[in-house]
Amino acid sequence: MTALLTASSTRWKAINLVSGWEEFQPAWDEFVARHPKGSVFHTSAMIQVFAAAKGHSVIPLAAVSDTGEILSMLVATRVQTLPNVFGAVSSRSVSYAEPLCVDSPDGVDSLCELIATHDQYLKRRALFAEVRPLCASGPERVALERSGYRHLDYLNYLIDTTEPIKSIWSRVHDSAKSYVRKCEKRGFELRHLENPECVDILYEFLRATYGRAGVPLADKSLFEAAYKILKPKKMITFVVAYNGDEPVAADTLLLFNKKAFAWYGGSKRLTGLSPAAFMQWREIAWSCENGIECYDFGGAGWPDVPYGVRDFKASFGGELVCYGRYRKIYSRWKMAIAERAYELGRSVISPKQRIAISRTPAQYKTNR
Repeated sequence: MTALLTASSTRWKAINLVSGWEEFQPAWDEFVARHPKGSVFHTSAMIQVFAAAKGHSVIPLAAVSDTGEILSMLVATRVQTLPNVFGAVSSRSVSYAEPLCVDSPDGVDSLCELIATHDQYLKRRALFAEVRPLCASGPERVALERSGYRHLDYLNYLIDTTEPIKSIWSRVHDSAKSYVRKCEKRGFELRHLENPECVDILYEFLRATYGRAGVPLADKSLFEAAYKILKPKKMITFVVAYNGDEPVAADTLLLFNKKAFAWYGGSKRLTGLSPAAFMQWREIAWSCENGIECYDFGGAGWPDVPYGVRDFKASFGGELVCYGRYRKIYSRWKMAIAERAYELGRSVISPKQRIAISRTPAQYKTNR
Protein backbone atom coordinates (compact mmCIF):
# COMPACT_ATOMS: atom_id res chain seq x y z
CA MET A 1 0.00 0.00 0.00
CA THR A 2 2.81 2.44 0.74
CA ALA A 3 3.75 2.80 -2.93
CA LEU A 4 0.22 3.83 -3.75
CA LEU A 5 0.30 6.74 -1.34
CA THR A 6 2.75 9.00 -3.11
CA ALA A 7 0.35 10.86 -5.43
CA SER A 8 -1.23 13.16 -2.85
CA SER A 9 -2.66 16.62 -3.22
CA THR A 10 -0.46 19.61 -2.50
CA ARG A 11 -2.96 20.39 0.29
CA TRP A 12 -2.57 17.07 2.13
CA LYS A 13 -0.71 13.80 2.10
CA ALA A 14 -2.20 10.33 2.38
CA ILE A 15 -0.75 7.99 4.98
CA ASN A 16 -1.19 4.35 5.88
CA LEU A 17 -1.28 3.78 9.63
CA VAL A 18 0.32 0.35 9.29
CA SER A 19 3.49 1.81 7.75
CA GLY A 20 3.37 5.07 9.72
CA TRP A 21 2.40 3.84 13.17
CA GLU A 22 4.95 5.76 15.21
CA GLU A 23 4.52 8.97 13.25
CA PHE A 24 0.75 9.16 13.42
CA GLN A 25 0.00 7.91 16.90
CA PRO A 26 -1.63 9.11 19.11
CA ALA A 27 -3.08 11.63 16.62
CA TRP A 28 -4.99 8.85 14.84
CA ASP A 29 -6.91 7.71 17.92
CA GLU A 30 -7.39 11.27 19.14
CA PHE A 31 -9.13 12.13 15.85
CA VAL A 32 -11.37 9.06 16.16
CA ALA A 33 -12.29 9.90 19.76
CA ARG A 34 -13.20 13.49 18.86
CA HIS A 35 -15.13 12.78 15.68
CA PRO A 36 -18.91 12.44 16.26
CA LYS A 37 -18.93 9.28 14.11
CA GLY A 38 -15.73 7.82 15.47
CA SER A 39 -16.24 4.17 16.39
CA VAL A 40 -14.39 1.18 17.76
CA PHE A 41 -13.83 0.05 14.16
CA HIS A 42 -11.73 3.16 13.42
CA THR A 43 -9.38 2.73 16.37
CA SER A 44 -5.79 1.57 16.09
CA ALA A 45 -6.58 -1.25 18.54
CA MET A 46 -9.27 -2.69 16.26
CA ILE A 47 -6.95 -2.28 13.27
CA GLN A 48 -4.42 -4.45 15.14
CA VAL A 49 -7.11 -7.05 15.80
CA PHE A 50 -8.05 -7.43 12.14
CA ALA A 51 -4.39 -7.38 11.09
CA ALA A 52 -3.72 -10.35 13.39
CA ALA A 53 -6.65 -12.45 12.12
CA LYS A 54 -6.21 -15.18 9.53
CA GLY A 55 -7.83 -14.28 6.20
CA HIS A 56 -7.93 -10.57 7.05
CA SER A 57 -5.73 -7.70 5.89
CA VAL A 58 -6.43 -4.16 6.99
CA ILE A 59 -6.15 -0.93 4.96
CA PRO A 60 -6.14 2.09 7.34
CA LEU A 61 -5.73 5.37 5.43
CA ALA A 62 -5.84 9.01 6.47
CA ALA A 63 -5.33 12.35 4.72
CA VAL A 64 -3.21 14.79 6.71
CA SER A 65 -2.87 18.50 5.93
CA ASP A 66 0.44 20.34 5.82
CA THR A 67 -0.33 21.64 9.32
CA GLY A 68 -0.76 18.09 10.67
CA GLU A 69 -4.56 18.15 10.79
CA ILE A 70 -6.31 14.88 9.87
CA LEU A 71 -8.91 15.74 7.24
CA SER A 72 -10.32 12.30 6.53
CA MET A 73 -9.92 8.66 7.46
CA LEU A 74 -10.87 5.32 5.92
CA VAL A 75 -10.48 1.88 7.53
CA ALA A 76 -11.23 -1.13 5.34
CA THR A 77 -10.55 -4.83 5.82
CA ARG A 78 -9.98 -7.28 2.98
CA VAL A 79 -11.63 -10.54 4.01
CA GLN A 80 -10.57 -13.69 2.14
CA THR A 81 -12.38 -16.98 2.71
CA LEU A 82 -10.57 -19.35 0.31
CA PRO A 83 -6.85 -20.09 -0.35
CA ASN A 84 -4.73 -17.58 -2.27
CA VAL A 85 -5.24 -19.27 -5.64
CA PHE A 86 -8.93 -18.34 -5.31
CA GLY A 87 -8.28 -15.12 -3.42
CA ALA A 88 -9.53 -12.65 -6.02
CA VAL A 89 -12.90 -14.40 -6.35
CA SER A 90 -13.41 -15.12 -2.64
CA SER A 91 -12.47 -11.74 -1.19
CA ARG A 92 -14.33 -8.58 -0.35
CA SER A 93 -13.36 -5.28 1.19
CA VAL A 94 -15.49 -4.39 4.20
CA SER A 95 -15.54 -1.11 6.09
CA TYR A 96 -17.35 -1.92 9.33
CA ALA A 97 -18.08 1.78 9.82
CA GLU A 98 -18.36 4.72 7.47
CA PRO A 99 -15.19 6.69 6.59
CA LEU A 100 -14.66 9.87 8.57
CA CYS A 101 -13.98 13.37 7.33
CA VAL A 102 -14.20 16.93 8.51
CA ASP A 103 -17.26 18.71 7.15
CA SER A 104 -15.51 20.91 4.60
CA PRO A 105 -14.60 20.81 0.89
CA ASP A 106 -11.08 19.66 1.78
CA GLY A 107 -12.54 16.94 3.99
CA VAL A 108 -14.69 15.58 1.17
CA ASP A 109 -12.02 15.99 -1.52
CA SER A 110 -9.36 14.27 0.56
CA LEU A 111 -11.73 11.43 1.36
CA CYS A 112 -12.39 10.97 -2.36
CA GLU A 113 -8.65 10.55 -2.80
CA LEU A 114 -8.46 7.95 -0.04
CA ILE A 115 -11.35 6.02 -1.59
CA ALA A 116 -9.62 6.12 -4.99
CA THR A 117 -6.42 4.81 -3.41
CA HIS A 118 -8.36 2.01 -1.73
CA ASP A 119 -10.19 1.06 -4.93
CA GLN A 120 -7.04 1.09 -7.02
CA TYR A 121 -5.43 -1.34 -4.62
CA LEU A 122 -8.47 -3.62 -4.18
CA LYS A 123 -10.00 -3.77 -7.64
CA ARG A 124 -7.91 -6.80 -8.68
CA ARG A 125 -7.82 -8.31 -5.20
CA ALA A 126 -11.53 -8.38 -4.31
CA LEU A 127 -14.94 -8.83 -5.89
CA PHE A 128 -16.50 -5.77 -4.30
CA ALA A 129 -16.23 -3.22 -1.52
CA GLU A 130 -18.92 -2.60 1.07
CA VAL A 131 -19.24 0.19 3.64
CA ARG A 132 -21.48 -0.39 6.66
CA PRO A 133 -22.42 2.93 8.28
CA LEU A 134 -23.15 3.18 11.99
CA CYS A 135 -24.64 6.68 11.76
CA ALA A 136 -26.91 8.77 9.57
CA SER A 137 -25.41 10.04 6.30
CA GLY A 138 -23.16 13.07 6.31
CA PRO A 139 -20.40 14.54 4.11
CA GLU A 140 -18.87 11.07 3.70
CA ARG A 141 -21.87 10.10 1.54
CA VAL A 142 -20.95 12.81 -0.96
CA ALA A 143 -17.45 11.37 -1.27
CA LEU A 144 -18.63 7.76 -1.55
CA GLU A 145 -21.24 8.45 -4.21
CA ARG A 146 -18.85 10.69 -6.11
CA SER A 147 -16.47 7.71 -6.10
CA GLY A 148 -19.02 5.35 -7.65
CA TYR A 149 -20.44 3.70 -4.52
CA ARG A 150 -24.14 2.94 -4.55
CA HIS A 151 -26.21 3.55 -1.43
CA LEU A 152 -28.60 0.72 -0.49
CA ASP A 153 -31.21 0.60 2.26
CA TYR A 154 -30.18 -1.50 5.25
CA LEU A 155 -31.81 -1.60 8.67
CA ASN A 156 -30.63 -1.61 12.25
CA TYR A 157 -32.02 -1.20 15.77
CA LEU A 158 -30.62 1.09 18.44
CA ILE A 159 -31.59 1.45 22.10
CA ASP A 160 -31.03 4.61 24.11
CA THR A 161 -29.65 3.09 27.29
CA THR A 162 -29.67 6.41 29.16
CA GLU A 163 -33.41 5.82 29.65
CA PRO A 164 -34.62 4.19 32.86
CA ILE A 165 -34.50 0.43 32.51
CA LYS A 166 -38.20 0.19 33.38
CA SER A 167 -39.05 2.37 30.36
CA ILE A 168 -37.00 0.16 28.06
CA TRP A 169 -38.59 -3.00 29.52
CA SER A 170 -42.06 -1.56 28.95
CA ARG A 171 -41.38 -1.52 25.18
CA VAL A 172 -40.14 -5.11 25.01
CA HIS A 173 -42.68 -7.32 23.24
CA ASP A 174 -44.66 -9.77 25.35
CA SER A 175 -43.13 -12.77 23.59
CA ALA A 176 -39.59 -11.68 24.42
CA LYS A 177 -40.58 -10.85 28.01
CA SER A 178 -42.03 -14.34 28.35
CA TYR A 179 -38.79 -15.96 27.19
CA VAL A 180 -36.70 -13.79 29.52
CA ARG A 181 -38.90 -14.64 32.52
CA LYS A 182 -38.83 -18.36 31.74
CA CYS A 183 -35.03 -18.33 31.66
CA GLU A 184 -34.88 -16.31 34.87
CA LYS A 185 -37.23 -18.78 36.53
CA ARG A 186 -34.89 -21.61 35.51
CA GLY A 187 -32.04 -19.76 37.19
CA PHE A 188 -30.14 -18.67 34.08
CA GLU A 189 -27.23 -16.31 34.74
CA LEU A 190 -25.24 -13.95 32.53
CA ARG A 191 -21.53 -13.83 33.30
CA HIS A 192 -18.82 -11.57 31.92
CA LEU A 193 -15.83 -13.87 31.54
CA GLU A 194 -12.30 -12.60 32.06
CA ASN A 195 -10.12 -15.65 31.35
CA PRO A 196 -8.98 -16.84 27.91
CA GLU A 197 -11.40 -19.79 27.88
CA CYS A 198 -14.15 -17.31 26.95
CA VAL A 199 -12.84 -17.44 23.37
CA ASP A 200 -13.20 -21.23 23.23
CA ILE A 201 -16.74 -21.08 24.62
CA LEU A 202 -17.76 -18.32 22.22
CA TYR A 203 -16.30 -20.02 19.16
CA GLU A 204 -18.14 -23.29 19.76
CA PHE A 205 -21.44 -21.40 19.76
CA LEU A 206 -20.42 -19.48 16.65
CA ARG A 207 -19.50 -22.67 14.79
CA ALA A 208 -22.90 -24.18 15.52
CA THR A 209 -24.91 -21.02 14.82
CA TYR A 210 -23.14 -20.05 11.61
CA GLY A 211 -23.12 -23.66 10.46
CA ARG A 212 -26.92 -23.85 10.81
CA ALA A 213 -27.25 -20.63 8.82
CA GLY A 214 -24.83 -21.82 6.13
CA VAL A 215 -22.78 -18.62 6.17
CA PRO A 216 -18.99 -18.24 6.57
CA LEU A 217 -17.45 -17.72 9.99
CA ALA A 218 -14.30 -15.73 10.70
CA ASP A 219 -11.27 -17.70 11.84
CA LYS A 220 -10.84 -18.19 15.57
CA SER A 221 -7.70 -16.03 15.43
CA LEU A 222 -9.95 -12.95 15.08
CA PHE A 223 -11.46 -13.54 18.52
CA GLU A 224 -8.15 -14.53 20.07
CA ALA A 225 -6.70 -11.22 18.88
CA ALA A 226 -9.75 -9.33 20.16
CA TYR A 227 -9.28 -10.89 23.59
CA LYS A 228 -5.55 -10.17 23.65
CA ILE A 229 -5.70 -6.60 22.33
CA LEU A 230 -9.12 -5.20 23.25
CA LYS A 231 -9.76 -6.85 26.62
CA PRO A 232 -6.95 -5.04 28.50
CA LYS A 233 -8.26 -1.75 27.08
CA LYS A 234 -11.84 -2.55 28.21
CA MET A 235 -12.99 -2.26 24.60
CA ILE A 236 -14.67 -5.67 24.55
CA THR A 237 -16.58 -7.89 26.93
CA PHE A 238 -17.27 -11.59 26.47
CA VAL A 239 -20.65 -12.56 27.92
CA VAL A 240 -21.90 -16.10 28.45
CA ALA A 241 -25.36 -17.21 29.56
CA TYR A 242 -25.35 -20.20 31.88
CA ASN A 243 -28.01 -22.70 32.89
CA GLY A 244 -26.37 -23.88 36.08
CA ASP A 245 -22.84 -24.83 35.03
CA GLU A 246 -23.77 -25.30 31.36
CA PRO A 247 -23.09 -22.49 28.87
CA VAL A 248 -26.16 -22.00 26.65
CA ALA A 249 -25.27 -18.79 24.76
CA ALA A 250 -22.29 -16.49 24.24
CA ASP A 251 -21.84 -13.02 22.81
CA THR A 252 -19.29 -10.25 22.36
CA LEU A 253 -19.90 -6.55 22.91
CA LEU A 254 -17.47 -3.99 21.50
CA LEU A 255 -17.24 -0.92 23.76
CA PHE A 256 -16.16 2.58 22.74
CA ASN A 257 -17.20 6.15 23.64
CA LYS A 258 -20.10 4.92 25.80
CA LYS A 259 -21.52 2.79 22.99
CA ALA A 260 -21.97 -0.98 22.98
CA PHE A 261 -21.96 -2.81 19.65
CA ALA A 262 -23.29 -6.38 19.47
CA TRP A 263 -20.52 -8.06 17.48
CA TYR A 264 -20.55 -11.88 17.25
CA GLY A 265 -22.79 -14.26 19.19
CA GLY A 266 -24.51 -17.64 19.15
CA SER A 267 -26.77 -19.78 21.29
CA LYS A 268 -28.14 -23.26 21.82
CA ARG A 269 -31.64 -24.21 20.75
CA LEU A 270 -33.64 -25.31 23.81
CA THR A 271 -37.27 -26.40 23.62
CA GLY A 272 -39.57 -23.78 25.12
CA LEU A 273 -36.68 -21.50 26.09
CA SER A 274 -34.65 -18.78 24.39
CA PRO A 275 -31.15 -18.31 25.81
CA ALA A 276 -30.62 -15.67 23.12
CA ALA A 277 -33.54 -13.57 24.40
CA PHE A 278 -32.31 -13.88 27.98
CA MET A 279 -28.79 -12.86 26.97
CA GLN A 280 -30.04 -9.99 24.80
CA TRP A 281 -32.10 -8.46 27.59
CA ARG A 282 -29.37 -8.86 30.18
CA GLU A 283 -26.88 -7.15 27.86
CA ILE A 284 -29.24 -4.21 27.47
CA ALA A 285 -29.77 -4.03 31.24
CA TRP A 286 -26.01 -4.25 31.84
CA SER A 287 -25.50 -1.36 29.40
CA CYS A 288 -28.00 0.77 31.32
CA GLU A 289 -26.22 0.02 34.59
CA ASN A 290 -22.68 0.63 33.34
CA GLY A 291 -22.73 4.07 31.73
CA ILE A 292 -23.40 2.93 28.15
CA GLU A 293 -25.51 5.47 26.27
CA CYS A 294 -26.40 3.49 23.15
CA TYR A 295 -26.80 -0.23 22.48
CA ASP A 296 -26.30 -1.06 18.80
CA PHE A 297 -27.80 -4.37 17.63
CA GLY A 298 -25.26 -4.63 14.81
CA GLY A 299 -27.64 -4.73 11.85
CA ALA A 300 -31.12 -5.97 11.00
CA GLY A 301 -31.02 -6.88 7.32
CA TRP A 302 -32.36 -5.63 4.02
CA PRO A 303 -35.87 -4.14 4.34
CA ASP A 304 -37.31 -6.13 1.41
CA VAL A 305 -35.93 -9.53 2.52
CA PRO A 306 -37.68 -11.58 5.24
CA TYR A 307 -35.24 -12.02 8.11
CA GLY A 308 -35.99 -13.83 11.34
CA VAL A 309 -33.08 -12.16 13.15
CA ARG A 310 -34.68 -8.76 12.46
CA ASP A 311 -37.95 -9.96 14.03
CA PHE A 312 -36.03 -11.12 17.09
CA LYS A 313 -34.23 -7.79 17.47
CA ALA A 314 -37.44 -5.84 16.88
CA SER A 315 -39.00 -7.59 19.87
CA PHE A 316 -36.78 -5.57 22.21
CA GLY A 317 -38.42 -2.28 21.29
CA GLY A 318 -35.45 -0.36 19.94
CA GLU A 319 -35.50 2.46 17.42
CA LEU A 320 -35.54 1.22 13.82
CA VAL A 321 -33.02 3.15 11.69
CA CYS A 322 -32.02 2.85 8.05
CA TYR A 323 -28.46 4.10 7.69
CA GLY A 324 -27.96 1.83 4.71
CA ARG A 325 -24.86 0.35 3.15
CA TYR A 326 -22.65 1.46 0.27
CA ARG A 327 -21.37 -0.95 -2.33
CA LYS A 328 -19.07 -0.91 -5.34
CA ILE A 329 -18.64 -4.02 -7.48
CA TYR A 330 -15.24 -4.24 -9.18
CA SER A 331 -16.06 -7.02 -11.67
CA ARG A 332 -19.63 -7.92 -12.47
CA TRP A 333 -18.79 -11.09 -14.40
CA LYS A 334 -16.63 -12.39 -11.55
CA MET A 335 -19.41 -11.48 -9.15
CA ALA A 336 -21.95 -13.42 -11.21
CA ILE A 337 -19.70 -16.50 -11.21
CA ALA A 338 -19.10 -16.22 -7.45
CA GLU A 339 -22.83 -15.89 -6.72
CA ARG A 340 -23.60 -18.94 -8.85
CA ALA A 341 -20.85 -20.96 -7.18
CA TYR A 342 -22.15 -19.93 -3.78
CA GLU A 343 -25.68 -21.11 -4.54
CA LEU A 344 -24.42 -24.42 -5.95
CA GLY A 345 -22.20 -24.92 -2.95
CA ARG A 346 -25.02 -24.34 -0.48
CA SER A 347 -27.16 -26.95 -2.24
CA VAL A 348 -24.65 -29.81 -2.21
CA ILE A 349 -22.43 -29.52 0.89
CA SER A 350 -22.95 -29.92 4.60
CA PRO A 351 -23.49 -26.98 6.99
CA LYS A 352 -20.01 -27.52 8.44
CA GLN A 353 -18.38 -27.23 5.02
CA ARG A 354 -20.41 -24.13 4.14
CA ILE A 355 -18.38 -22.14 6.62
CA ALA A 356 -15.51 -22.16 4.10
CA ILE A 357 -17.51 -20.62 1.24
CA SER A 358 -17.44 -16.89 0.54
CA ARG A 359 -20.68 -15.03 1.08
CA THR A 360 -21.63 -12.72 -1.80
CA PRO A 361 -23.88 -9.60 -1.65
CA ALA A 362 -27.06 -11.50 -2.50
CA GLN A 363 -26.57 -13.52 0.67
CA TYR A 364 -25.88 -10.63 3.00
CA LYS A 365 -28.85 -11.44 5.22
CA THR A 366 -26.90 -11.70 8.45
CA ASN A 367 -25.45 -8.67 10.15
CA ARG A 368 -21.94 -9.80 10.97
